[in-house]
Amino acid sequence: MRHLLLASTAAALPATGLAAQGTPPPAPPESARVPATDAPDASAIVVTGSRIRRPDYASPNPIVSLGSAELQRSGETNVTTFLQRVPALTNSLDSTRTAGRSQADGSFGQVGLNLLDLRGLGPNRTLVLVNGRRHVAGQPDTAAVDINAIPTDLVERVDVLTGAASAIYGADGVSGVVNFILRRDFSGIAARGQAGISQRGDAGNRFGSLIAGHNFADKRGNITLAYEYSAEDPLANDDRSYLRLDRRQYFVNLDNYDPTVPGSYKVGPVGDLRYPYGSNQGYVVIGDQVYRGDGAIYTPGRFLQNDGYSVGGDDTPVAGYIGDIFPRTRRHAVNLLSHYDLSDAFKISIEGKFVQTKVRTFEGFGGDYPATIALDNPFIPATILAAARDAGLSSIDISRNNFDIPRKGEADRRRTWRGVLDVTGRISDHASYDVSAVYGRTDVRATKLNDRLADRFTFALDAIRDPATGQIVCRSAAARADGCVPVNLFGGATVSPASFDYYLSDPASNARITQTVVTGSLTGDFGQFFSLPGGPLQFAAGAEYRRETSRFRPAQSLVDNLFYQYDEYIIPTPSSGKFDVGELFGEVNAPILRNVRFADTLSVGAAARFSHYSTVGNTRAYQFNGIWAPVRDLSFRGSYGRSVRAPNIGEIFRPTTGTSNFFSDPCYLGNRDNGTQYRTANCLALIGGLGGNAASFTAANNPNANIFIPGTVSGNPNLRAEVARTWTAGVVLRPRFVRGLNVALDWYDIRLRDAISQPDANVIANLCVDQPNLDNVFCRAISREQGTGFINGFTVQPQNVAAFRTAGLELNASYVVTTARLGRFDLRLTGGYLHRLEQVATPGAAVENNVDTLFRPKWNANFSPTWTYGALTLSYNLRWQDGVRRFSRFDTDGNPSFVDPRYFRYKALWQHDVQAEIATPGGYAFYVGVNNLADQKPDIGFETNVPISPVGRYVYAGARIRLAR
Repeated sequence: MRHLLLASTAAALPATGLAAQGTPPPAPPESARVPATDAPDASAIVVTGSRIRRPDYASPNPIVSLGSAELQRSGETNVTTFLQRVPALTNSLDSTRTAGRSQADGSFGQVGLNLLDLRGLGPNRTLVLVNGRRHVAGQPDTAAVDINAIPTDLVERVDVLTGAASAIYGADGVSGVVNFILRRDFSGIAARGQAGISQRGDAGNRFGSLIAGHNFADKRGNITLAYEYSAEDPLANDDRSYLRLDRRQYFVNLDNYDPTVPGSYKVGPVGDLRYPYGSNQGYVVIGDQVYRGDGAIYTPGRFLQNDGYSVGGDDTPVAGYIGDIFPRTRRHAVNLLSHYDLSDAFKISIEGKFVQTKVRTFEGFGGDYPATIALDNPFIPATILAAARDAGLSSIDISRNNFDIPRKGEADRRRTWRGVLDVTGRISDHASYDVSAVYGRTDVRATKLNDRLADRFTFALDAIRDPATGQIVCRSAAARADGCVPVNLFGGATVSPASFDYYLSDPASNARITQTVVTGSLTGDFGQFFSLPGGPLQFAAGAEYRRETSRFRPAQSLVDNLFYQYDEYIIPTPSSGKFDVGELFGEVNAPILRNVRFADTLSVGAAARFSHYSTVGNTRAYQFNGIWAPVRDLSFRGSYGRSVRAPNIGEIFRPTTGTSNFFSDPCYLGNRDNGTQYRTANCLALIGGLGGNAASFTAANNPNANIFIPGTVSGNPNLRAEVARTWTAGVVLRPRFVRGLNVALDWYDIRLRDAISQPDANVIANLCVDQPNLDNVFCRAISREQGTGFINGFTVQPQNVAAFRTAGLELNASYVVTTARLGRFDLRLTGGYLHRLEQVATPGAAVENNVDTLFRPKWNANFSPTWTYGALTLSYNLRWQDGVRRFSRFDTDGNPSFVDPRYFRYKALWQHDVQAEIATPGGYAFYVGVNNLADQKPDIGFETNVPISPVGRYVYAGARIRLAR
């Protein structure tokens, strides 16, 4: 294993803590440790980011490598949550960010997805590999790999690489590569079990794995079978007192803001925030009087003129719509790995997997906006009935948020199959071949939960009193025969649970994603012909064919729009898309000098890839790199390259689909100074040009302010490939006079142009008026009502209009010391400085600086010392991020009175994790740990997981066994 880790880190910094050169410190006695894996042959290692086998000090690209020991010491069974401690992956999406509210953009099957986001450029620009090969996506219409499909205890290490990776691996690696290396040549039996729970007695987690492997044919062959199970219990917003209505605070536009008055701020925290003009008890307007559903006079909340929300009263509480923070997850994974070396010239290996993940989450409640009720309905309170008759009405309208009807939700089942057949061998002492075929398939069944069938719910609302029995029944005899139970909307908790079976439905939609990849390559060197002073010229060349497909078949009831009002904001359309790509690639490495004065190592290299897509035509990618070590202790490295990302299936082929969205109009009076310097003038021109009154353009005057606006979302067949330019430069220090110390410092700079942008509808509305003028693609995507200027429609479609740039510095350091009396100390530190993260929405638009914003801290660090003394191992991990801004720079720049300075930032993240492990002779180990030891809680605001997950202090315990053969 030591040689594997050394080669994988490739002179960057071995984050595993082993020295990158020289003899590693001795490990504890084998009898006292539980080995993570068997040691494979180091000669088989190919460093991530290259197809050329190189010495451990000869990689020009920065790599952060995390081993299985770090993963197990973290106590995390969710790999994505563990990887968020890597500075480059802090913006990754774990289950907490894909639970609760459903996607309003027409997407299905996203609940519980775990997606890696490298450098904050998005999961669609992060290439995820398994053993250096592509993996089938877990999300329909995309190339995004669900990390749930990667077995936790089979992971031997994870390599995170920054650089122009498209030249080596193809499209999607614009921001870099995350490569999962799985165990090989496992012999014996290993098992692990772990259970954990929060100190509040919820958010439970159970994990178990079993691995059995056997070598045969004098160790020329191996077969390994692994099974893994994990279960994560849900956590709802209301399970945490500090997130519920009584204690939750939100930042909104305040009334009576006067920038000339000291201490007056535009935005501030407000508790008991509510949605006006609606209630979970019912909202009935008759003439000039408003009634609560139970017949009492309605008490409105204090309306916030500049924001559209209200505070207190009988209005609907915002906190009731947060839904789950964690989804309920159940995962089973079976993996088979086998190989047989017939000879050095013919080695065959097989990988197979099946992973099933079931995820369920609940979000907000449905509502009636309004429901029309006939006056002979016996549920109508006497006061409302009398007022309606006095007004000469034959029916009344009641608006209500139905907190007594089960929350809406989604349950997704993802099944992933993947098989790999690989044949390798040596042609000569200077050349080897590798031919592989990969097939992957993901089937997604997305089931919407607790949607109300429109016809049945309407029958249930239409109640009368049966003249024969005096009982309240559904008016329709046919509906009664079908089991209709009447629904009472007049009051706060009046709907009978007996009615649910009649009108609640769970429509299920299906999607299938497939991937086929065939690759052939030749690697070696020209040593039989000539050599450079540093060694023979090395090469790799080959060809690859890849085909991707995605198909979505929504439930027919969704297509036919059979659901009640706003229970389904999306009217999906069946879709399918596919593309294939043929590619040629090559790579060379020229070791110019080696072991001479002022050049212990000097090498340069280059790589190139030409691709032809059936969708966007030809693309090209390349990379140039080099490394210079004047002495063994110090090396400098750098790379420059061009990467590409072809648009994915959904971005091109997605059909026009109906959807809807709730808007906080950027042109409302209270929002006009929350954007760029162009917003106010653009809003005045936009509203005035449509005949609206810009002076009274507020949510209070918009009759549709709290109603979802219909729109459409679609793909764009005219998209082009994105292009990125990336350069890196770094220094690696491995001083011989401080044995075990490794320090790497690397700078990266990525510029992306023709970036495909598909913002959500609210962002589109903002971008329309935040550009230098109104002649832009975003204004053309928002429609407004003639005469008023209020938004009445929108279109969401991806466009090649954006540009991104990110740059920063990363530190990766480890120091391993083994003493005769005090045991072994392993100190590791990773840190990141985000210098630049900019987005330009359209050519010529204002630059949006996203450094120091949500999930993109300017500074972060992870410090993880471990002490091993005989059978005892104590581990500590500190995850720190500085406090990020709550508001964009467009909002705050030039306005010192925008918000009270004490609320300008979220508080910093200080997460302390500890673990203690005892290993016994015979291959047993027992461990206990606490994550978030200080019980840090999320800060106030709309977000529920900033700067930390709301689960709180978390305790776990586990055991491992390894029986070697």
